[in-house]
Amino acid sequence: MKRKFTARIEGKEFTIEHAEDGQFTVNGKIIDVTRVFAGDRQHLRIGARSFDVSSLRKEEDDIGSYHILLNGMSLHVELEDERAALLKSLGGEKTTKVHSAVLRSPMPGKISRLLVSEGELIEAGQGVLILEAMKMENEIKAPAAGIVKAVRVSESEAVEKNAILIEIS
Repeated sequence: MKRKFTARIEGKEFTIEHAEDGQFTVNGKIIDVTRVFAGDRQHLRIGARSFDVSSLRKEEDDIGSYHILLNGMSLHVELEDERAALLKSLGGEKTTKVHSAVLRSPMPGKISRLLVSEGELIEAGQGVLILEAMKMENEIKAPAAGIVKAVRVSESEAVEKNAILIEIS
């Protein structure tokens, strides 16, 4: 699975894809990159050129704003992953808070319907599944906005109280 990012460096925008095998693609062109980590620094070899890089994250998010020292030159870099870009396109602020959450069953019952699937963007309070308990259907709602990371149950499955139903990231 490839991870896609948009990088803004000193006013220029780059589309970056990073594959699981370590291959990088920048603006559609495959780039030969070798990375060697040394503490909080890394040495990059891109083609025939070498770079010493150290960074200081300005925000506490996984992706965000960085101050980079590249061969001693100071640069400001903004990184935005696909999730942040999607939230931004849907009208969310750049720093929309997406919370990690685990949705647990409030009572024993049977899952009668799943209303979301893995990878789906959901909002806080949105119905995510129908839990049948004591001959009543109960709509279980998302406790936080985010992306459905994992659906741990299936339709018609019996669940106990506090069973993990859905993970949100």
